[in-house]
Amino acid sequence: MSDASTSVIVTERVTKVYNRGRPDEVRAVDGVSLSVLRGDAVVLQGPSGSGKTSLLSLMACMSRPTSGRVVVDGRDVARVGEEALAEIRRRRFGFMFQQYHLIPELTVLENVLLPLYPVAMGWSEMRRRADAVLTTLDMAGKGRRKVRSLSGGEQQRVAIARALVNDPEVVIADEPTAHLDRALARDLMQVLHELKRQGRTLVIATHDPLVFEHPLVSRRLAVRDGRIEGKERQ
Repeated sequence: MSDASTSVIVTERVTKVYNRGRPDEVRAVDGVSLSVLRGDAVVLQGPSGSGKTSLLSLMACMSRPTSGRVVVDGRDVARVGEEALAEIRRRRFGFMFQQYHLIPELTVLENVLLPLYPVAMGWSEMRRRADAVLTTLDMAGKGRRKVRSLSGGEQQRVAIARALVNDPEVVIADEPTAHLDRALARDLMQVLHELKRQGRTLVIATHDPLVFEHPLVSRRLAVRDGRIEGKERQ
């Protein structure tokens, strides 16, 4: 395993068990140890039910392990309180989901600003950040439009802008191409490639070859039955 000083995320023998002690108990993650280097683009590759999304959730501080350690920037996040955990998520991570989870009745700008409201930040800085990411994603001038009026590709870019507005070091993507046609999926991969070029760390869960065979990927981890089966460096 890599030195923790060069890693943004480290898991040590981490497990996640659902319905513990019940007849329907599921060991979704089973003793996984891995590290993600700063600037890495890591793919968790596996079919539905393999445990990749549960592992991604642990790495992104969205859930707590049943056992083992998850270390983010040298801090054991399994031991911190809920408020501190939420702060780590806000400041370290940007999230891209299978579903965009946009609020259709709000404007583009209002959707993008949502992650910044819990942060102690003035309105002018919030607006500056939102305008900057929208411009980067070719959405400048569309901040006042309602999300429901946008095309699928435009909604995708709003969701990406929302993930980036807090300037995260790590971008977490769960099956980001699952509901996209091939053209939109290729556009998304170009955006992710640019994020890596900027030095951001990417962790992606997917079963889509368009993602795990893309040149941006620096490491591909095969997930089966909650375990890492092997590591392949592109």
